[in-house]
Amino acid sequence: MVLPPVSAEQALRQKQVDVAVLGDILRDKALERGGVRALFSDYELFGEFTAGSYVLRKRFLEESPNSARKFVEAVGRAVEWARSTPREEVVARLTRIIERRGRNEDASAVKYWTSMGVAGKGGLLSSKEYQVWIDWLVKDGELKPGQIKAEDLYTNQLNPFATPPVQ
Repeated sequence: MVLPPVSAEQALRQKQVDVAVLGDILRDKALERGGVRALFSDYELFGEFTAGSYVLRKRFLEESPNSARKFVEAVGRAVEWARSTPREEVVARLTRIIERRGRNEDASAVKYWTSMGVAGKGGLLSSKEYQVWIDWLVKDGELKPGQIKAEDLYTNQLNPFATPPVQ
């Protein structure tokens, strides 16, 4: 059964399901309230990995290469800042950003922040992070073996943290 992530905890507590997938903040909130327990985590299953990545359209890359490069550099610097800064300081900064935007947003979830969810230095991506999903899709018959190569799905070309720099 597919459940919206924000409804999974309620379905679990109302015994509509026996198991629910609760990612990061939703999991931590549920555990804090008690009455549920974690069976395993993504980290326990896969080890250190990047939980998501940004996608820039080819057209944007062609028309705005400098903006794309600056965006990738800024994200990489933010990842490294968050990684090297005490958690309390990161949480305080995130809270201030949310408050200063003036969007009437609820910043209460920020207290559950633990990391950017990025394994590679400065946001560098690796084939293994994509290959796990390709293998899964091949196993389920959604893709044919060799249909997609992990290296074709990402690039570190614009990332200044790539060593040696990608040309």
